[in-house]
Amino acid sequence: MSGPWRWTLLALAVAVCVHLAFVWATPRVLMRVAMRKLAEQAGTNVAAYPPRADEDARAIVRPSPDLLYASCVFDLRDGPVRLAADVPDAYWSLSLYAADTDDFFIVNDRSADAPRVELVLVRAGDAAAAPAGARVVESPSSRGVALVRTLVDRDEREPALDAVRRSFRCGRP
Repeated sequence: MSGPWRWTLLALAVAVCVHLAFVWATPRVLMRVAMRKLAEQAGTNVAAYPPRADEDARAIVRPSPDLLYASCVFDLRDGPVRLAADVPDAYWSLSLYAADTDDFFIVNDRSADAPRVELVLVRAGDAAAAPAGARVVESPSSRGVALVRTLVDRDEREPALDAVRRSFRCGRP
């Protein structure tokens, strides 16, 4: 093979490699930026309770003004992290995101089997003892984000829902 075909195939091979690298790297870079922004609020392995979203809120991508958020950037490199939260009498969810943006665990007010959710988060393949009533969850990455969302269905309920949101804890067991 010679001439223009060789250059065409080379250009195609380079384009495929660049595309695959871009597809692989983009979610990881975006999540790294998001984790940095979220960690600025409280640190790592510490729960943060930002104010209710408005037109200037951008720590979370496309935040809803109808939701109260709590977050925790977790780092499992030094061992497990314990997450705990009370479940309110409104829509509520706790989602865990890996370093590549994959959502690897979620529990919400309908699937929670108790009024309080307790998790022990470990790296995939690591073993950890969980206290009574807690569930061990394996993370596919050493770092990631725990995100709690609580629906404010009526403005007058915001103070009570905020108190429940602030029950969210993130830290070493």
